Amino acid sequence: KITGMLLELSPAQLLMLLASEDALRQRVDEAMELIVAHGQDLTSEALLDLDVGLFSFTGLKSGQGRSAEGEVETEDSGEDNAPLFYCPGRRGFYSPRQGKATFERLNAFRNTGRLLGLCLLQNELCPIFLNRHVIKCILGRPIRFHDMAFFDPAMYESLRQLVVDAETKDSNSLFAALDLTFSIDLNVEEGGGSLELIPGGRDIEVTASNVYDYVRKYAEYRMYKAQQKSLEAIRMGVFDVLPTGSLDGLTPEDLRLLLNGVGDINVAVLISYTSFNDESGESSERLLKFKRWLWSIVERMTNLERMDLVYFWTGSPALPASEDGFQPMPSVTIRPADDAHLPTANTCISRLYVPLYSSRCVLRQKLLLAIKTKNFGFV
Repeated sequence: KITGMLLELSPAQLLMLLASEDALRQRVDEAMELIVAHGQDLTSEALLDLDVGLFSFTGLKSGQGRSAEGEVETEDSGEDNAPLFYCPGRRGFYSPRQGKATFERLNAFRNTGRLLGLCLLQNELCPIFLNRHVIKCILGRPIRFHDMAFFDPAMYESLRQLVVDAETKDSNSLFAALDLTFSIDLNVEEGGGSLELIPGGRDIEVTASNVYDYVRKYAEYRMYKAQQKSLEAIRMGVFDVLPTGSLDGLTPEDLRLLLNGVGDINVAVLISYTSFNDESGESSERLLKFKRWLWSIVERMTNLERMDLVYFWTGSPALPASEDGFQPMPSVTIRPADDAHLPTANTCISRLYVPLYSSRCVLRQKLLLAIKTKNFGFV
């Protein structure tokens, strides 16, 4: 019964399951839950007719998807007010979702580009992480098939395996069994529906001899053509702020570092950036001991806790790519001894205010509590 339900999926969806054991396991578990849930009400014959769309969001009818609350949504329902960005693959990396491409929506994307341009112009970090092909579009660089690895890793691996299989002796029988054509089933964020990659594509089978064209056109459509207007609007917005050609010498990796900084907080780098101011009036030996406490606590933090600390301290969850990115440089002001109050921060000047606590244990507790409660303040 489960096999029958899985075989109702499209060839592209089956390729994704073959490339990922976790995805296959998830679909099998969902099918099992449905069979058990309907087992008391349906006969064995009726179970075979269960709609595969019930157990997989990828099996929803064309133009449908699920909202953040899990409700079914369609591109044709309501106003064009869906979120501007979505995660197509890796969590935390975003691509534009142009929707119906109304004037207002495209203007919102252009304004997003202007914000990116302002971040670059003023040497500020941007909190949104864009997929690599979006970065390349901003730079005006061509999008390649291998950019798919950053966009949708599971599908990239499936398509890459097709290219590898095309070189084997059994390639003809393999492609015949897959029954792939030059068409694509888009999810709701990419417009929904089934489209032809080339004229008459639904009637053209993918074979070992044309698989290279297929994977290139598939990747190009999903990454660029499906969102072309929104991508162009973002690029226009960036260069509404920056001079044309100002980013010509950058690679996609360079631009990502300038926009997002370094995600992994290197404690040694943070130490080298940081200066201390003393308002406690204590001896230099006591102050040196306190500084060692502080950095030993930071070194033992998880990377997420360090990001929270840097955000609490500077207003950005990441370190800039170089020392020049800090304006001004981070500093710590040591206040008089006081175990009753939490540390505070002034993000405008990247300054952390820490009372001279009585022990390392108290310092750790107060610091972690402060970054979780976001105890900001103008001092």
